Amino acid sequence: MSDTDLETALRATLAGRAADAPAGDDLADTVTRVGTARRRRRRLAGAAAVIAVGAAAGLAGRGIVPVAGDAEPVPADTPAVGNLVTCGGTWPAFDPALLTERPALDPESDLGTAVRTTARPPIAARLIDSWTLVDHVGSTAYLLIWLDESAEARNIAPNGVVEATYEQAGDGSWSARGTGECRPERYFDDGLDPVEWRLPGDQPSPDATSVTILAHEIGCSSGQPADDRLAEPIVEYHEDTVDITLRITPPEGEVFTCIGNPETAVTVELDEPLGDRELRDGLWYPPRPATPEP
Repeated sequence: MSDTDLETALRATLAGRAADAPAGDDLADTVTRVGTARRRRRRLAGAAAVIAVGAAAGLAGRGIVPVAGDAEPVPADTPAVGNLVTCGGTWPAFDPALLTERPALDPESDLGTAVRTTARPPIAARLIDSWTLVDHVGSTAYLLIWLDESAEARNIAPNGVVEATYEQAGDGSWSARGTGECRPERYFDDGLDPVEWRLPGDQPSPDATSVTILAHEIGCSSGQPADDRLAEPIVEYHEDTVDITLRITPPEGEVFTCIGNPETAVTVELDEPLGDRELRDGLWYPPRPATPEP
């Protein structure tokens, strides 16, 4: 084949490949579809986060997820560390900075007026220090209620913070839909459910390279055992602590009773000796020191 014929063949091949490649609009539609599907399953806080998840899902189909900078992609089965938090259940994910900064709900807004007048929560006004708006999705608003330091308030929420959900009617009025203690936990967009754990006895010895813990599924599961549904533990090493976070695949089915879930013994292998570091349950925010068996 002459040089001219080779050049002609190469040009034809490249043109064919270019014609088959998806256009920019098609790629954008694909990312949007992936992002939408994930929002139906569990919504992330903020449009930027949704777009990022959609892009990551596209790469995950090839077995990799994107990382910052010029670092090599990491395997898709590498557990992602949760940088957002939630009050659990159907609550949205939010920046944990809200828990320390406590931005005040605008008292002059329609919602700010309602929570003080026509839509009071079932908490005495004298116990409430302030309100924080976490998210407003459609007609639903998610609020944190900060309580004072009194013993009466601590009986309601030992950690001093209550979650509240409000619904807005067609006429613009607000009503309280539910309240309860907010126990901030780290948020993971992996479709798995949270698991808490405790030690079966005293803190392991400093030379321990594995620890045995007792896992307890938090959600209702009609008492189903967790053995074959537990995901690989997430272990994070710090100077003074080792944090272990457990996750679990939801049980199959639609309706479950809350008769109590059995504990499951889990042996977690460590990459290095425990030393004098404290073991903590990494599910919670901030992580909680591991508690021994009562």
